[in-house]
Amino acid sequence: MLGSVLLKSLRDLRRSFAWWTVGLAGLVALMLAVYPTVRDNPDLNRLVEEYPDALKAFIAFGGAVDYVSGAGYLGSELFSLMVPLLFLVCAVGNGAGAIAGEEERGTLDLLLSNPVSRRRVAFEKVGAMALELGGLGAVLWGALWAGAAIVGMDVSAAHLAAATVSAVLLALAFGAIAFMVGAATGHRALAIGLATAAAVAAYLVNGLAALVAALEVPQKASPFYHYAVGDPLRHGLALDHTLFLVAIAVVAAVVGVLAFERRDVAA
Repeated sequence: MLGSVLLKSLRDLRRSFAWWTVGLAGLVALMLAVYPTVRDNPDLNRLVEEYPDALKAFIAFGGAVDYVSGAGYLGSELFSLMVPLLFLVCAVGNGAGAIAGEEERGTLDLLLSNPVSRRRVAFEKVGAMALELGGLGAVLWGALWAGAAIVGMDVSAAHLAAATVSAVLLALAFGAIAFMVGAATGHRALAIGLATAAAVAAYLVNGLAALVAALEVPQKASPFYHYAVGDPLRHGLALDHTLFLVAIAVVAAVVGVLAFERRDVAA
C-alpha cells in the first residue's frame, strides 16, 4: 500500500516547497537589485563603521562588515540573518511535524499499519526534511549565482555554494533537534518551542560573545558560530566547522529515532 515513506513525505511537502521557492527567489532578486546602488556609494562603509559594536556583532558574517564588496553585502544583508532565519523556520516546522504532527493529526497509526518499521518511518521522515532543505539550498544558490552575474558581484559560484551549504546545515541541525523532541514526546508545539528557544539562545550567545568576555567559551558550542566563523563567502567551507553542524544533525536525528522506537504512540 505504501511504497515509500520518503516519497509520501516529499509529496506532502510539495506545496510548501513551491511557496518557499517563490519566496527565496523573490528575496534574492530584491536584495540584489539594490546592490548596484550600494556598490557605488563607498560612504556606506564609513557609516557602518560608526555603528555600535553590539549592532555590528549581529550583522557581521564571518567577522567583517563591508557593504561595498559583493561578499560583504551578501553576508550582512542575507546570510547574517535572513537566510538562516527562513531556513530555520522551514526546518523546525518540518522536523517538529515529521512524527509529532502525524501523531497529533491521528495519521501516524495508519502510517505504521503498513509493513514498515518505526525506524524506517523516522529515518525517511528526516530524509525528506533534509531533501527539502537541500532543494531550497539549490534554489537559493541558483538565484544568487544568476543574480550575482547580472549585477556584477565579484563572488564565485563555489563560495556562494559554500555559504548556502552552511546555511542548510545550520537549519538541518535545529530541524533535527525539533524532530528529536517531537519524536520523543509526540508534541509538535513543544518541539517547535524548544528548538526555537535553542536557536535564539545560540544566536544571542554567538552575537554577544564579541561584547561579553564570559560568553567566549560558550560561543564555541553555538551552531551559529560554526556557521559563520569560517566566512564561507570569502574562503569556502571549513571542514571542522562543517563537521560540527553535521554532527549535531546526525546525533539529534539518531536520538530521535531511538526515542520514537521505544515510546508508546498515542492513538
